[in-house]
Amino acid sequence: MKLKLWCVVGFSALMWSCGTTKETTKAPSAIKVGVDLVNVTNDQVKVTVTPPAIGSSEVTYYMAKIIPGTYAIADYGRYISEVKAFDSKGNVLEVTKKDVNSWEIKDAKKLHHITYLVDDTFDNEGVSHFVSADSETIFSPAGTNILADKNFVLNMSGFVGYFSEMLEYPYQVTVTHPENLLGSSALVDQNPKNDVDSFYTSRFAELVDSPIMYAAPDVSTFNYNDMEVLLSMYSPKNTSITSKVFLPDLKKIIVAQKNYMDEANNTKKYAVLNYITSFEKDDAKGIGALEHNYSTVGVFLETMKSNDLVDVISHEFFHTLTPLHIHSKEIQYFDFNDPKMSEHLWMYEGVTEYFAQHFQVYEGLIDEATFLATMMKKIKISYRYNDHLSFIEMSKNVLDGKMQVQYANVYQKGALMGMCLDIIIREQSNGERSLMDVMAELAKMYGPGKAFDDEELIPVFVKLTYPQVGEFINDYIVNGSPIDYDAYLSRMGITRAKMPVADPLVFLKGGKPYIGLDQISGKIIAVVPDDKNAFFNAMGIEQGDILLEMNGTEFDSSNLQKTLMMGYDLQEGAPMTIKVEREGEIMELKGSVVLSYSEGEGYKFTDTSKKALKDAWLKGGEYYKIKGTP
Repeated sequence: MKLKLWCVVGFSALMWSCGTTKETTKAPSAIKVGVDLVNVTNDQVKVTVTPPAIGSSEVTYYMAKIIPGTYAIADYGRYISEVKAFDSKGNVLEVTKKDVNSWEIKDAKKLHHITYLVDDTFDNEGVSHFVSADSETIFSPAGTNILADKNFVLNMSGFVGYFSEMLEYPYQVTVTHPENLLGSSALVDQNPKNDVDSFYTSRFAELVDSPIMYAAPDVSTFNYNDMEVLLSMYSPKNTSITSKVFLPDLKKIIVAQKNYMDEANNTKKYAVLNYITSFEKDDAKGIGALEHNYSTVGVFLETMKSNDLVDVISHEFFHTLTPLHIHSKEIQYFDFNDPKMSEHLWMYEGVTEYFAQHFQVYEGLIDEATFLATMMKKIKISYRYNDHLSFIEMSKNVLDGKMQVQYANVYQKGALMGMCLDIIIREQSNGERSLMDVMAELAKMYGPGKAFDDEELIPVFVKLTYPQVGEFINDYIVNGSPIDYDAYLSRMGITRAKMPVADPLVFLKGGKPYIGLDQISGKIIAVVPDDKNAFFNAMGIEQGDILLEMNGTEFDSSNLQKTLMMGYDLQEGAPMTIKVEREGEIMELKGSVVLSYSEGEGYKFTDTSKKALKDAWLKGGEYYKIKGTP
């Protein structure tokens, strides 16, 4: 899962579509599910579930308490009501609710089907998505949306559960939907009708791993190296956010990722499902994405830019390597109501996040300075967390409140651990091997259908590499010692230095706000106390200007958090249009983004004797081309 800003609940799903590994003489019959998106009443969807014949007198139906990749309790059963059970003649059977996520059904041998109503989670996120360890808010990309005749986000864990002893049974899901809405998914629709879709999954884990989004058609696709990529967008207000507009940037990064992973990726279809939130009270607040094996669900603001998509998908697509091809038994046989967590978040999320940054410089999408600035930013953020914590212990106990608040450090220190491991491997192999090479070897050794014992991975990892790798893992990942990042980067000829660092928010400079709320009109206005804000200077914004729109998105005085985010992480040189009202006249200020800079710490290359090794690490293809290696 990839988090953005204030969204620090775990993310990005560790559910594998690898089928059962148990030998059976006869495949079990499918559990049949009907989801009615046409007859929506009171913002609720009716679901009908028909199981195969049950041989016991009682059976329990469960909704998931948690799904992998989120590392936080969801309790999807909170959104289920009016659970009813029926025999084949329509007679009602006794149903007893046992807890928030389970219902016990009597006379189960007579059971023909059950029905219930589903509420969506987006409507219940409240006014903010700041998350604490005891938060009851489901991270939006793992949630559900029900907006009759307009949009449905079906993370299937919010709509469908499982019967006791039937986790490994296949599912046949039929979705009846308005004909004007198109279902987008990595799954293949087996029904030719325009208003009925039918999907098959080999087991419950695969169903949870397969989100679907229904919306008016806004879908674009491309093919590369025998892989189809689908981009589906739902943006009801900002009509400039379309799949056609964002597809070129998506294609650029995924092509680069495929090249970077080479044989380590054999994905045939990948779906990117993006929901653009208004950020209002009854809409999604969790900005980011949740990974799945063959797709990702992203939630973005109406101010979404291409680099937002790049930032998120760069991370999520690497999950096609791990945990899909490299994962433990805790993941393969995940218990949705009493989970045992794997100890290897340092790899599942940390190494994944490192790859998400490193591939961009390695494939020439960004320069070395930008990559090193990102690593410095991660170092600074990592110090906000416990720097003496064993990542092994944190991973195993991540659902504990004290550990859960440390979880987001996997995207900071976890990524930095990946960087250090890559540096060690490059150094020990004289630039000939990389961390990606080792992960590719592990992917061949295991794969989607073969899980490892948790305690097995590190010895195997070290055996494939070098003793120095084992020392690093033991000291810093297992025992949790603080890492001297300068010492590792110096091995690549890179040292710490003072340099200009871009301010992340154009509406703040040196702690001073450059926008405010006019108490009379209730509108957002420009506050220009000095001439130190380069963005305001470049755009010609003046004191007292009423700010109306920014690149087509309205300034919202009722949502200051959303307004601030409009000025976050802008790209230097990007085209910009700001509509203002000045002395009663509406005018458009056009120009390019110019950022303000402050002096800060960063990294730069200084030791020319390490140039060949540094180039092998950061320039990849160019380095090997110079050496004459294919």
